[in-house]
Amino acid sequence: QFVYCGKKATLSVGNCIPLGAVPEGTIVCALEEKPGDRGKMAKASGNYATVIAQNPDAHKTRVKLPSGTKKTLQASCRAMVGVVAGGGRIDKPMLKAGRAYHKYKVKRNCWPRVR
Repeated sequence: QFVYCGKKATLSVGNCIPLGAVPEGTIVCALEEKPGDRGKMAKASGNYATVIAQNPDAHKTRVKLPSGTKKTLQASCRAMVGVVAGGGRIDKPMLKAGRAYHKYKVKRNCWPRVR
């Protein structure tokens, strides 16, 4: 599989396209907030954003983010078509305390919780 980036790239999963070239209702991920910031939004496992509306006159695109908020972005901001891999990762139970220990060891002191 080849992955293409730019205005001339086709609308297929994995390609990086400016938001102005993406049709409404398309699922995208790794959106740029400002053109050229290399993708800041909808990057966690299983996340995606949906293109709601296009305004070609003002060069703006309206996007629904994973949090449910709707944001207006510039049409020149790039986004990757598709969903981030790893969806359903948190559905699997840890089963034992050792796995929880190693998970929270790298984070702050929030485990174990006694009360």
